[in-house]
Amino acid sequence: MNEIIKKLIEKGFFHIIGANVLNKIFQFCNGIVLVRLLSKSEFGSYSYAQNVLNIFLLLNGMGVLYALLQFGSENPEKRRVLFKFGLKIGLVFNILLSVLIILYGIFIDTPNRESKIALFLMSLMPFFIFIFELIQIYFRTGLQNRSFAKLSNINTLLILVFSMIGAILLGLFGVIIGQYVSYIISIIIGIKHIIKRRERQSEKRKITDFNKKEFMEYSFYSILNNGASQLIFFTDIFLLGILIKNEELIAEYRTATLIPFALNFIPSSIMTFLYPYFARNKENVLWIRKYSIKVQGYLFIFNTFLVLFLIFFAPFIIEILFGSTYKDSIDLFRILCLGYLINGSIRNPVGNILAMTRNVKFLLITNILVAFANVVLDIVLIKSFSLTGAAVTAVITMLFSS
Repeated sequence: MNEIIKKLIEKGFFHIIGANVLNKIFQFCNGIVLVRLLSKSEFGSYSYAQNVLNIFLLLNGMGVLYALLQFGSENPEKRRVLFKFGLKIGLVFNILLSVLIILYGIFIDTPNRESKIALFLMSLMPFFIFIFELIQIYFRTGLQNRSFAKLSNINTLLILVFSMIGAILLGLFGVIIGQYVSYIISIIIGIKHIIKRRERQSEKRKITDFNKKEFMEYSFYSILNNGASQLIFFTDIFLLGILIKNEELIAEYRTATLIPFALNFIPSSIMTFLYPYFARNKENVLWIRKYSIKVQGYLFIFNTFLVLFLIFFAPFIIEILFGSTYKDSIDLFRILCLGYLINGSIRNPVGNILAMTRNVKFLLITNILVAFANVVLDIVLIKSFSLTGAAVTAVITMLFSS
């Protein structure tokens, strides 16, 4: 047991887990701070604009980040040339993405004027998020888990601090400005670290050839997979904004999602650490099978106890963290916790493992079916049961996907 723990420490497992725990604590605190500092109307407007941005970010960099993680893990010696190619493709595509966000704000109706202005202010965010995530993946593919963990913590802490300062000084729009400042500082720190490491490297082999067609094909399938997969988390608020158009109800639903959705850091942290190892053993079926079953089994046991605790103490958790204003979020919170149990124990790890082993075409078919079912169920159940319908839809589609 001691040897296993030592190996995990050496490989940076606990750095990744620790970083993700701290990140989620910071992000969760940021959510609580925004709920407390912004009015219910402002928080609803911010949540809607952020949700629209997140939907556009499903196309972030045209999927090259997924390809860089996969191909960079499989071929560490080609990492530098892969990342130069990915940087060019991603930046050009994200300029187009920013233009599309602006056009959406101009031509598509939003719940109110504040959410429209917030969306315009967020339009350049894809550019900075892409560069930051590119740096993070560069660290991951090089197994520089400590650097990855350190930069992740810095970024989320900066977002917490500057969002809070922005909310106090300028309200909703100050929060967005604070996020820009946070990403810019984080990117500068990450680039400095990469430059320092390159100066220390004595080996300077130039590798220029790699299969660009295969790289872009993987990017294409991955972005479609991720988009369809993540729509479960964004469709509900998006359709609530269209079908109900009540920023206070959106705020209630968004508040109910904060903890259940944030808990996905648990399986994500584990899969973040395991990704390079699964990718390098993608042809070893017995190895994949053995460790995938172990991962799912341990996650299900842990998540069951965690979800039971959250469901039982839901009234106290909502009251203490968000205040009596959001007491109507309690039942939604309980339903979404059941959704996390399914997603965090089965859907998340299995989806990651299929991606690691390049089964992206199978994933694509599954996720398209799930995304279609999610939209149809959301429309039907939101019209019939309002917020509860959106929460139930999330659970059903996570179960279907799993």
